[in-house]
Amino acid sequence: MSIRGLSAALGLIVLLFGATGTAVADTGTSNGVTYTVSSTSVDPGNGWKLEVGQISGGDGAVTAAFNAASVASGKTMAGMLDRDQVLRDNATFDAKPAVSFRPTAISQVLSGVYYRTGAAHPLDYVTTVVIDSRTARPITPDDLFTDKQAGLNRLSQQTKLIFPKVYGGDAPMPDLRGNAPAEENFHNWIPTADGLEIHFEDYQFAHGQPVITVPWSQLTDVLAPDMQVLAR
Repeated sequence: MSIRGLSAALGLIVLLFGATGTAVADTGTSNGVTYTVSSTSVDPGNGWKLEVGQISGGDGAVTAAFNAASVASGKTMAGMLDRDQVLRDNATFDAKPAVSFRPTAISQVLSGVYYRTGAAHPLDYVTTVVIDSRTARPITPDDLFTDKQAGLNRLSQQTKLIFPKVYGGDAPMPDLRGNAPAEENFHNWIPTADGLEIHFEDYQFAHGQPVITVPWSQLTDVLAPDMQVLAR
């Protein structure tokens, strides 16, 4: 059994982080067209079922791309449960999608919570989806930054400064595996009006899912030219 699975089974006591929630939209407009938000159940065939967001209306290509990516995101989360070898007896799992809209992007934060009776705390899971509503394509770090490594370096630097302000601790943070400038540390993110909202994984730093927002003002010089619009 993995460390995370053992934590759920035995109730291992660790530091808890709170996480800010992403607002859920019923409808939204992106790239000049309006979409309606709903949800659908995903059954990956491994015994876990979860709800993911779906959109309708608007640009058909964007709708299809977002819906497919959302379902894939749910299957990825179900795979995380298998990866962690969590126990199924006397356990519950619930996942909630939060879909949000920006002028050129449609995003989803899928937050999952696993809990086993008798455990001291739940296990948290997160996956994100970001679709460019101009091109109907996912936005990846390769697309987001002119130079991906330079962008990851900036996210690492900003995390070390912002994280202590939100959650306490030494400022700036020391170099840790969880804040190193590697894509795996910053792959759950969505664009918001205030900046790049980063969702860290459970146990990336300790138990819980901390969320920080890196202001656009700290990123505009590393954003790719066609991604500058995200900061407006």
